[in-house]
Amino acid sequence: MDRRTLLKTLPSGTLAPWLAPLVTRAEEQTQGQTPMRVVFFLEGNGLPPDDIQPVGIVRKDMPNPKGGQTGKCNGEDSVIDVSLSGPGISLPAPLAPLARHTRRLTLLQGLSGRVCGGGHSNGFGALGAYSASAGAKDITIDAAIAKANPAIFQHLALGLLGNKENIFYCCSASGPDQKVPHYQNPVLAWNMLFGKILGGNTATEVGAQTMPLDHIPGDINRLENHLPAAEAHKLRQFADAFSSIGRRQTRLKEIDATRIPPKRDELYTSPIETKQLEAHFEIAATALITGLTNTVTLTSGATSYPVWSGLGIGIDNHTVGHMYNEAPKPGQAMSEGKAMAVKIRQYNMELLAGLVDKLEAMPEGSGTMMDNTLIVYLSDSAENHHSSCFDWPMVMLGNLGGRLKPNNRFLNFAKYGAAGHATIGMLYTTLLHAVHAPVDHFGTRDTSLIGAIEQTGPLQELLA
Repeated sequence: MDRRTLLKTLPSGTLAPWLAPLVTRAEEQTQGQTPMRVVFFLEGNGLPPDDIQPVGIVRKDMPNPKGGQTGKCNGEDSVIDVSLSGPGISLPAPLAPLARHTRRLTLLQGLSGRVCGGGHSNGFGALGAYSASAGAKDITIDAAIAKANPAIFQHLALGLLGNKENIFYCCSASGPDQKVPHYQNPVLAWNMLFGKILGGNTATEVGAQTMPLDHIPGDINRLENHLPAAEAHKLRQFADAFSSIGRRQTRLKEIDATRIPPKRDELYTSPIETKQLEAHFEIAATALITGLTNTVTLTSGATSYPVWSGLGIGIDNHTVGHMYNEAPKPGQAMSEGKAMAVKIRQYNMELLAGLVDKLEAMPEGSGTMMDNTLIVYLSDSAENHHSSCFDWPMVMLGNLGGRLKPNNRFLNFAKYGAAGHATIGMLYTTLLHAVHAPVDHFGTRDTSLIGAIEQTGPLQELLA
């Protein structure tokens, strides 16, 4: 008897949509497995390789095969794997705010995502590793991890689009044509997550929610008498899982409401985009710390072009992208467009560094919550404003409690088509192996690479 059949059979079947995601997690907890948290952060408008290339490490580049404004891309013939603590090595200016967390940092270069297509944005393809033109073709990696690592709120998606929509759909999907909503209105997101905890009698409400859970094991016991031995044994495992869920739910009564930040008007209701994004990061951190969710997707202008007035930038991201590769004016180290892009990226990196700070401040086991967390940062449009996806730079913070190889490293895969090359689909396959949900390959395989590289299984350079 599978979970869906079981939940429909039980008298409390109306609770199934809420309980089903928790069964797997409860089973894992009874086996003593450490909680895992994964955060994805997508920034719009491209992430040029130079913006994450460490100072003091030289990478061989080559002209992008697509030409035009797509810039240069990875030209290395083999894999580079270098410590970020070596002499003369430091982070580039766009990543400067992450310097205090270098020991948790892995900079990834040389991944490709040609199956996505490229252009201004790869939409759902960026996290799905499939054609952007297909829309929400299938599940994306963030939703896949959320299903494998569920919590009360299975998958929290927040971010900045740059318009007045309360909710938008841009890059996450839980299945074919099943788009995951991203909350753009911080007040709406805060109320959805924390409203009952702060606004009502938490102990009474949680007690009422837990009461049906107390009856479910008894319902299962009665069903056991009418089933063959094998099915009855499976049912007993479910009963144990539901008992564990019930015990976990009672812990919600212990949540200290003072640890949930209030809806500060100057932050949550501000029309300024930087304040909105700051509010979303505060919500994400609080949801992770309180255990309401284990998987978060944050976006900063993905699939859109906001104006960063809070940073003193008066033009939209699309214009910034076109100005990026202009020649700098006399006496200037970089073009005006690149200077604005670096300023935006530094702001986003400071938000990421702040999230790490908060998770590091929370004890867990013999370490902190950050020890069991992974943060993945990338752009939805790969390497450039007009991307080709031959090169898809990414930044990772954390290693999921040692499930991924140690950080403090710069990892550059071999160029497209060479032995030692890797794709974003292969990276996502590795992440699923790390969260104990292994697959043969995630997303669409690159047919142009068949025969050149093996696209099956996890990347040994990353999986511990």
